[in-house]
Amino acid sequence: MKKRIHSAYKGEIYGISFFTYFADNYTDKTSHPLWLALTQVEIVTADLLEISLHKLQIPFERHDPLMIDKGIIDAKRWLTLPWNELVDTLTDWVKPYEKKYREWALEAEDHTEVFQLIADHETAIYQCWKAEQNGEPGIGYLSTFIQKYT
Repeated sequence: MKKRIHSAYKGEIYGISFFTYFADNYTDKTSHPLWLALTQVEIVTADLLEISLHKLQIPFERHDPLMIDKGIIDAKRWLTLPWNELVDTLTDWVKPYEKKYREWALEAEDHTEVFQLIADHETAIYQCWKAEQNGEPGIGYLSTFIQKYT
């Protein structure tokens, strides 16, 4: 279970880097609030996971250069995709993580609130991209998550 929590945390560091890169570099500025909200979901989740990592005495690195670089590399690869293709790509990319984290939450016997947080964060991101895929704003799912966990 500790490995799963640490793995999810590293994913948050990746996500912060990835979405921050989009917020800073995506040319269509109308989507800027969405990128900021996605980044905020990752930051809120990372901050809360750090509390659990401290309690469980699991070492972690907030500024993990490998995860930061990986996030930037992936963001650069997708940055120039047309919006609809980008949304489809991100929806497909998030889907297996959302499923995996839901399974983790169901399997958890200890630290259930931590695994629920991990699952809720990924579900909010997945629902966001599904809404965007359907031509609807997805930012509301992110805002709901942020309000729930702050």
